[in-house]
This record gives sequence, C-alpha cells and structure tokens, in this order.
Amino acid sequence: MSEVPEMSASDEKSAAERYYDDNTPGIYLNGWNRDHIHFGLFEPGECPEPGEPLVDSPGLARAVERMVETIVAPAGIEVRHHVVDAGCGVGGTAILLARTRGCPVTSVNINRMQLEIASEKAADAGLGDLISFEYADCSRLLPFADDSIDVVVNIESACHYSDRRQFLLEVGRILKPAGKIVAMDWMARDGLTDAEYEKYIVPLCEPFAVDGLETRSTYTGKLREAGLTVLEFEGFDGKDADNLRLVGNSYNLLATLRFAGVETPGLRGLIDQFGTLYQAWKSGSFELGRYCAQKPGQAVLQPGLAPDRK
Repeated sequence: MSEVPEMSASDEKSAAERYYDDNTPGIYLNGWNRDHIHFGLFEPGECPEPGEPLVDSPGLARAVERMVETIVAPAGIEVRHHVVDAGCGVGGTAILLARTRGCPVTSVNINRMQLEIASEKAADAGLGDLISFEYADCSRLLPFADDSIDVVVNIESACHYSDRRQFLLEVGRILKPAGKIVAMDWMARDGLTDAEYEKYIVPLCEPFAVDGLETRSTYTGKLREAGLTVLEFEGFDGKDADNLRLVGNSYNLLATLRFAGVETPGLRGLIDQFGTLYQAWKSGSFELGRYCAQKPGQAVLQPGLAPDRK
C-alpha cells in the first residue's frame, strides 16, 4: 500500500481541511459512523431511536453502506476498473468497493488526518494492495493522467469544494472514454427564491465549510461544460428522510446539554451546524441528490478481457 504523501510545510490549509481537522475526531468518528462520513438510506425499523449512540448503531451502519451501493450502482464497477474515490473521508467507500468488487481504488483527500485514518483502516482490512492514497485538493487538480480512470466516485464531498466546475473539468480530463462519475451531494432545491436561499442555505454554509450549494440544474450545467453526458440525476423519493430525523434528534440532544449548563465553543458550533441543517432540510430548501454522468467515447477493453454481457 502506498504511503500517504507528505504535505509541504508551505501548504496553507483550506477552510474544508480545517473543518475536517476540527470535526473528524469528534462528531464524525464518535458521533456518526466510524467508516462513512455521509448520510444513509434506511429500511423500516433501522433508524436509531433518540438517545441511541449512532456510532454503535447497526441500522446506521447498514444504511450508510446501502447509500454507497445505491450511488455506485449505475457505474457497474468490476474488478478490471480503476476507481478514484474523490474526497474519500476515512476510507469506508474505498474499503467497501475493494472488498466487494476486487477493484483497485485510489483515495484522494485534502485532509491528511483522514488519509492517515483511511490508510490504517485499509491495512487492518487486509486491502492494502488494492487501495492507495493521494493528498490533493479536488477543487484544483486530480493527480492522474488524461484518459486513465474508469470510474470516479464522489460522495458528499463536492459541496465543500471551492471550485466544483474545475473539479468536474478534472473528472472529464482523467476519465477514459465511456468512463463514468457517480456522485451524491448536498444541494439546494431548484426554484428557490433569493430570499429562501438567503434564509435557509446561506446560514449552513459557514458552519459546514460549504461554498454555497449547487442545484440539480446548476450541477447539470457544470457536468455538460466538462464534456460529460448526464445519464441520470435523481433524488431518493423520501427514502433519505430518516436522516432529517437523526439531525433533529442530535440538535435536540445538544440543545438539552446547553440548557443544562454545558457551554463550550465545540458545543455551540455543533448546535449551529445541526440547527441550520435541520431548518434548511425541514423547509424543503435543502436536498440530497445523486447523479451518474459519462465521458463520451468508446470503451477499450484491455487484452484478454471479455466484453460485458447484458
């Protein structure tokens, strides 16, 4: 397994990197799920009850993996594919794909702490030969050659990017002909008025180090600018609704602690995060959306590989 690349002492940390430095040891690793820093898709009865520790919840663990499987399904990932997990978090998606598909995965992240955690997890899972790591800012450059990658996976990461247009241009550059990107992201609902965007979306941007939110329409436009053909752009038909319930439960718990006299900068920050997200989501101004887009061209099979059979 390749080592996590060193970060130059001259590199200035971005807002997103500082955000993950602050939040990874606490809410992400000890307040959500230890492997997946994203929302889930719950079956009936799986959503944790108020007060149930989320980090130990088998229902949440199944839900976050189900979310990954739903997002990547249109890519048809096989053992012969080289996959890039852009914004890899602490490695859960890369480990899941390497374990279930047997494919090589290169995990890219702007946060060195998360890369080190992901590297340890991959080694512990016995998947070090399949998973490698790259330190890079996906907003600027994906460190791969032109036409070299089969699939890019991007899950709840691009909302933190400072330049999503540049990211998608980079995706278009590195994908092989007929290669695909499959992604899920935080989005603002299409058709919001300026007043609604200002009331519900703007307040959650700073607490989550989010640089505004795309809509399905603006995302579609940027994908097309990058030369990618949008194959599907979907929501979750309400199957993601239990995430709002969990956000509300977490906000209520934090607010109770504050009412009881607990007062720390960390607690205030978490209350701000969960409160603004809950209000935006409950109002219908915020949504989760997933898409699959493809680079035009004809896929070229490596010698000795049989063609896909439908």
